[in-house]
Amino acid sequence: MDFAAVFQTWINVLTKPSETTFELERQKPGANLTTAIIWIIAAGAILAVLSAIGALISSFINGGFTTLQPMLEEADISPEVAAQLAAITAGSAGGVVGTFCAGLIFVPIAFLIGSGVHLLIAKLFGGAGSFEEQTYLLATFSAPIMIINGILSLVPILGGCLSIFVFIYQLVLTYMAVKVAHRLGSGQAAVVALGPTLIFFTCIACLVVGIVAWITSIASTAQ
Repeated sequence: MDFAAVFQTWINVLTKPSETTFELERQKPGANLTTAIIWIIAAGAILAVLSAIGALISSFINGGFTTLQPMLEEADISPEVAAQLAAITAGSAGGVVGTFCAGLIFVPIAFLIGSGVHLLIAKLFGGAGSFEEQTYLLATFSAPIMIINGILSLVPILGGCLSIFVFIYQLVLTYMAVKVAHRLGSGQAAVVALGPTLIFFTCIACLVVGIVAWITSIASTAQ
C-alpha cells in the first residue's frame, strides 16, 4: 500500500470538499470495496489504540490518586497497599485490552452497516450507485475522521466540544459522497446523508418514551 498516496487522498477529501473531488476519487482505479475495508480496519486499529490509551488515562485518574496516597504515607509498601495497587493495575489492563478489542472488531462492522443503511435509503430515492463505490467514497473521509476523533478523545472537555463540529462536517462530506455515488439531487442526498442519524435518534426517542410510559404505568399501579 502506498501510504503517501493514501494520506494525500485523505487530505484532499478533508481539505478540498466538493463534488468534483469525490467524482475524481470515484474514477480512481483503486476505488473499490477492498481498499475501503483496509482503510477502515487500519483507522479502527489506530482508534482502538487511542481509545485504550484514553481508558488507561481515565483509569489512572479515577483510581490512581487513591492508590498513590497510602503509598506516599508509608516508606515501605504494606501488603494491603500492594494488593490494592495490583487490583487496580489488573483492572486497568483489562479495560485497556477490552477497549482495544472492541474498537478493532466493532468499528469496521459498524461502518459497513452504516454504509448499508445509506445504500438502502439511496435506493429508495432511485440511487444509481453501488455499495462498493459508495462505501469507498465514505471511507475516504471516515477513516481519517476516526483517527481525528480518537485524538480528540484524549483532550478533556475541549475534545468533546470539537467532536461535535467534526460530526457536523462528516455529515456534510457524507452528503457530497452519496450525491456523487448515486447521482442524486440535493434534497435526496441530504435525506440519505441524515437518514441513519435520524433513525438513531428516533429509536432513542421511542425508547425513552417507552421507559417513561412503563415507569408511569408502574407508579399508577402502585397507587
